[in-house]
Amino acid sequence: MYSLVLWAHVLVMGYWLGSELVINALSHYTARATQLSGKDRMDLWDFVLDVDQHVRNAMIMSVPLGLTLAAYLGLSPLTGGWLLLVWVLSIAWFWLMWATHLKRKTPAAAKLAAWDWGVRYVLIAAFGLSGLASLATGWPFPSKWLALKIFLVAPAIACGLGVRYYIRMAYQKALPAIAADRAGPEENAIFRMTVVRATWVLVGLWVILFVIGALGALKPF
Repeated sequence: MYSLVLWAHVLVMGYWLGSELVINALSHYTARATQLSGKDRMDLWDFVLDVDQHVRNAMIMSVPLGLTLAAYLGLSPLTGGWLLLVWVLSIAWFWLMWATHLKRKTPAAAKLAAWDWGVRYVLIAAFGLSGLASLATGWPFPSKWLALKIFLVAPAIACGLGVRYYIRMAYQKALPAIAADRAGPEENAIFRMTVVRATWVLVGLWVILFVIGALGALKPF
């Protein structure tokens, strides 16, 4: 069972990184494709957001899988009923994430998005503080390499919020004009700028994920 969970965890990490690369390429193309009509660009942008769900799938799945591996190694206090609770809460978060996406064009969108952002803020605090505490005191995660992995999940989730911040900026300053087929040089420049800045956030995320993967594989300390 440990080998199966380990295989799934590694697979999800690859799924996460691969999805990010595809989304980044599609986003840059959409921002530069000024020869397309506004409708075509918005249809393509909707497709980008659909593909982005793969990233969120992977991010959520990595949490219970990683904590399950830690439990198998005897390095986590979250075992038994507590680990089951982690899986239940992860499934609930998975449902919320998909509901937020599927209802993004409905009146419920703002409320669902606020809940989804709230969950991420809580998790950033939980992973960041427990990782720091473990590095400093050896509790709740006694191994230093695992403590650092736990801590790095916090900035990884924060990077996702950073990307969504730039998506919101695009919706506020560029995409309405593009959708109405009246985008000029200013709106197109803003759209390209938001994609470029989001790409730098993604570069940070890729570095974090590579470090997390290396810590899990090498267990250096």
